[in-house]
Amino acid sequence: MTISWQDTAKAYVDARDSCIPAELQLSKLPASTILDVRDIPQTCGQLSSLDLEITGSESIESLLATLREGTWSAVDVITAFIKRAVIAHQLTNCLTEVFFDKALERAKYLDEYRSRTGQTVGPLHGLPISLKDQVEVEGVNQSMCYVGFTGRKATYNSVLVEILLKQGAVLYCKTNMSQGLWFGEGYNNLFGRTSNPFNRNLTCGGSSGGEGALIGLRGSLLGVGSDLGGSIRLPASFQGLYSLRGCYSRIPYCRTSNSSEGQESVRSVLGPLSVSLDGVKIFARAVYDGKPWTLDPWSPKLPWNEAEYHLAEHGGEGGQLCFAFMEDDGVVRPVKPVRRAMDITKEALIRAGHKVIDWKPFKTAEGFALLRGIYNADGGRDLETQLALSGEPRLGYLLTAGARELTTYELYRLQDRRSSYIKEALDHWNATVAETGTGRPVDGIICPVSAGPPGRHNSPRYIYYTGWCNLADYAACTFPVTSVDPSVDTRDEPRDFRNNEEKHLFEEYDPEFFEGAPVGLQVVGKKYEEEAVIRMTEIVDAAVKSFSKN
Repeated sequence: MTISWQDTAKAYVDARDSCIPAELQLSKLPASTILDVRDIPQTCGQLSSLDLEITGSESIESLLATLREGTWSAVDVITAFIKRAVIAHQLTNCLTEVFFDKALERAKYLDEYRSRTGQTVGPLHGLPISLKDQVEVEGVNQSMCYVGFTGRKATYNSVLVEILLKQGAVLYCKTNMSQGLWFGEGYNNLFGRTSNPFNRNLTCGGSSGGEGALIGLRGSLLGVGSDLGGSIRLPASFQGLYSLRGCYSRIPYCRTSNSSEGQESVRSVLGPLSVSLDGVKIFARAVYDGKPWTLDPWSPKLPWNEAEYHLAEHGGEGGQLCFAFMEDDGVVRPVKPVRRAMDITKEALIRAGHKVIDWKPFKTAEGFALLRGIYNADGGRDLETQLALSGEPRLGYLLTAGARELTTYELYRLQDRRSSYIKEALDHWNATVAETGTGRPVDGIICPVSAGPPGRHNSPRYIYYTGWCNLADYAACTFPVTSVDPSVDTRDEPRDFRNNEEKHLFEEYDPEFFEGAPVGLQVVGKKYEEEAVIRMTEIVDAAVKSFSKN
């Protein structure tokens, strides 16, 4: 008898759920009409005062300090996060795999090591880190959220996992993502849909949506996502988090599963999402200093550069910076809450003594067409091949159904146009030296992560506010700014729309429906400027917080 994909998926999820201790689960779930579930972990009674103190840590550095000093043991810390992750999962369906026993054994080893030697294992000693489902952990199921991949177990660790363990981290769970990593939701036929803890009627973003929801509920303070067109930055922004899209393989990708393996025209990257900006810095520094180039042949030999972090090529620490603001990319105009976030940030930077100029978008429609052409170059063959293993249906909207598979020669020509476009885009950036007054081109570009707040479930979303960084392989760091306020973020008056994407965004936006939804922006820097981008984001974030208090 043939087993349906639905029965296969149910059996797999039931087996996963049996690994979650019943005593950690909520006895009663909130009604589906309760949309904002962020307070439930604090009020449900499942977490002790110590659990709440640990998972409520203000920053990653403060948590690491308590572990270094022995205030809390690694077992105390991972136990608290396991308990809170289970609650987050019941509220949003964010987890795919749990390996809590392995995590507790790891934490016990770290505590014993510290007790015996008086030393920590590394800069991440005892820090719980969650992982997007595609990241391989030896001995843990590796489904990639495909029904047809159920039963597969990783036989090795991803290079990133090897480095995180070497640096002292504790790994404990994997999180939901979109089918094939191909659209902006945490949604697939195997594990179902992950919702946004700010409003469960809204998307958590994707494809790293499970990470966004889990960290948004503090079931993790720091996790790993991947980004091919915005898949780290969108979930981070949609849950009010910080994140980094670094350049290709600076965070090692080797031995991490992926869709469209061998597609190297625009490459996916791994990176952190965190409740605090210091978490982004700590993660990047620990990984860069873990010498990934010794394990990943594609990783550049670039350890953490302290001079770059202190803006050696951007006027030096404490100097005046010049930021270019992309208010509108020329294709889709952002809705009011996003424009207001831009206005807040611009005014905050001016008050802080920095210079701002307008960014003139560079051939946006051409760049988006190149990106879409690369995504669809195989005509969807890779996705359809994986779906055929179980017969599960296709989901999502980013890949074009029925797209024609390109010939090798056509792909070469597409890649050639991409390369020419990237060079022209760099020249366009460098030409801003004539406008900045600093003797340098703009230090960073500030722009929306999305033209709107987190959207409704199943609603297509324009992605080129993030996708242009992927096409050019620019570094980008997100930061939260505000949330939708219906009293000021009213609907725009109807107008002539430039395209269907802009019209769809206008028609979807309802201030009351989206009330309270987070709105974030990103600081974009050039290739391999991760340290500078992190520092510039710290400066921008501090200016915005100071401005918002006054």
